[in-house]
Parts: sequence; structure tokens; C-alpha cells
Amino acid sequence: MNLRKLSDVCEIIMGQSPDSSSYNESGEGLPFFQGKADFGELYPIPRMYCNKPLKIAITNDILMSVRAPVGDVNIATEECCIGRGVAAIRSKENIDFKYLYYVLEFMKERIASLGTGSTFKAISKIPLSSIEIPVPTLEQQIKIVDVLDKVKDAINKRHYQLAALDELTQSLFLEMFGNPVANSKGWDIASCKDITEKIGSGSTPRGGNASYKESGISLIRSLNVHNNNFTLKDLAFIDDRQAEKLKNVEVQENDILLNITGASVARSCIVPNNILPARVNQHVSIIRVKENLVSHIFLSNLFTNEIYQRYLWQIATSGGATREAITKQQIENLSIILPPLNLQNEFAYKIEQIEKQRTLMQSSKVKLENMYNSLLQKAFKGELF
Repeated sequence: MNLRKLSDVCEIIMGQSPDSSSYNESGEGLPFFQGKADFGELYPIPRMYCNKPLKIAITNDILMSVRAPVGDVNIATEECCIGRGVAAIRSKENIDFKYLYYVLEFMKERIASLGTGSTFKAISKIPLSSIEIPVPTLEQQIKIVDVLDKVKDAINKRHYQLAALDELTQSLFLEMFGNPVANSKGWDIASCKDITEKIGSGSTPRGGNASYKESGISLIRSLNVHNNNFTLKDLAFIDDRQAEKLKNVEVQENDILLNITGASVARSCIVPNNILPARVNQHVSIIRVKENLVSHIFLSNLFTNEIYQRYLWQIATSGGATREAITKQQIENLSIILPPLNLQNEFAYKIEQIEKQRTLMQSSKVKLENMYNSLLQKAFKGELF
């Protein structure tokens, strides 16, 4: 497959930040994109506008994040202003814009490796221009795009279906229990310490990342804990000797995990059985309920309810510290609504049915993502057609 420098087949427009006085949220001027924070799945999401743009991208330009992080791409759907965190890459000749999007997405890690800077990574126009991309015939490009579009659309469909299940869970909780902070349905109230057997966090073994093993006992970190979802990606492992030092934070079946420090503070889920035995580090708290008083599924979903999440965030940021944090004492003193246990169990049963659907959808999404990555590899090695 013919390789061409990006600057030979595309025009590269580096963004430039306009004067801040030209920014607005009222829709005056052009949509203003400043970096990855403005990117969506495929297209950017306007949040800010600019009435005195300095650098402009046009419809079907590929927008690339060029500063912290480097390499993420979206497609411009309209004329827009680009700040210094974004570059617009515009096809010059015989390059389909969607093909350009896919090839740059495929090369994301390589492009990111060209970023420089000690505080945060950035890439300038010169190294970006010198990147070589495979350029098959226009006919082959269209075929590649057609195949990748179909798989990408299927992945996005699963993404939206999973989001719909999240919304269903939120709606079900509010319908059955009302506002969990204002206690709009007048349930009994208890402190978290009164309905739990254990609240506690662990520590990181001496040596940090270098001390982790390839297998052994799971060490749960905050990056594994997401709202109503535990991710196995980058799950760490420790040996029996390290685990013995953390025996006071041994994770048990049905334990609730709650992130207590940093940007991911307040994220919560139930530990999956397939990662046990396990321990937690200092950024994650174990919350083990008294099942005769409260359902672990009910309490976990109370923590992840959007209203309660805001409440937890207020607690985490109330101390004026430079980093978000929730202390053990604050967890112990959390106010928890206590509907009748039979109603909690009814809710738990419905959630279990939703989770079965979620598991099927998530499994399908993973398979599609693996297929997509495989097709990307084949497409840009000239092996797809």
C-alpha cells in the first residue's frame, strides 16, 4: 500500500486561541472547540462559541487533539473555531475524509508517542506533517470505510443501549424510593455505620506498580471502580505475602466498593465474584452491609443515584483541600434512607434482570470492538481487500 506524508495529501491547520472576550455560551459566532474535552464519539459537542475566531475548520475536516492528550480525532460537522489544543486536517487530493478519520484513529498511539513536553504532551505541526499514512485507491478507501462504518455503527448502538439501561436504573430507583437526599417519601433514616459490618480502605504495597505481580490476589484500585460497573482493565495483582499485610481489607462477596480520593471520587459498584480473592488500596473503601437491614444492591444503587452522587461530591470537596476526598468518618455518618426490606429486595430483583441485559449488551460490545480493531489492522496493512 502506498505511503504518503500527511502534509502531501492534507492541509494541516493548527488551532489558535482567540481572545477570551470573544467566548460565549449563548451561540453567538462559531462553535469553539479547544481539545478532547469537546469531543464526542465521532463528532464534537458544542459547549462554547466564539464571535472572533482566529483559526477555522470546515465541514468534514478531521479535528485532532494536539495537547494533553495527543491523537484523539473527531469529524467537524460544520464551520467552527479551533483553539490551540486542536488541529484541523483537511484532505487535499483523492482522500476520503472518513477514510482519513479511520486511518488517524488507527495511528493514534503512534501519533501520541510523537508528543513532547514535561508537564503535558503536545505535538507541533512539523512532526504531525511528517507522519506517513497508507493511501490506497479512492475506490478501496470507500470500501474500507463502508466495512468500518457498519461495525462502528453497531458499537455505537450497543453504547446507546447500555446508556438506556443506566437511565432505566436511575428512573426505577427514583420511582420506587424518591429523592434519596431530601427523602421525599419520608422513609426511616440511618447512619451508614449503623447498617454496615465494615467500612475500610487499604494501602499500596511498598514499591508501588513495580511490586505488582502478573497473577495472584487481585488488588482493586480506583481505576477499576466505575458507577455500577467494575472494569478488569489494568487490574493489579499481589502475592500471598503482600496480601497478608492487607488482610484487614479482604474483599468479600457482595461488598460495595466506593472510590474515596481523586477525580474518580464517589464512583461505586459491587465487587464481581470473578476477581475474588481481592484486597483494596488506599483510594477505595469497602462497605459491607448488614443484609438483615439493607440490601447491598439497594445501597450500591443509592450511592450511584445521580442525586446522591452530587451529595457525595459536595462532601468530597467541602474541606477546601487540593484533592477531592471522603474520609472514613464521613462515610460512617452518611445519611441512608431505609425503605422496608421487602421493597429493597423487590428493587434488587428488578436490577438483577436489568444487569443480565447489561451483561449481554456489554459482551456484544466487546466482541464488536475486538472485531473493529482487527479490521483496522487488516485495512491499513492492505489485507482487507
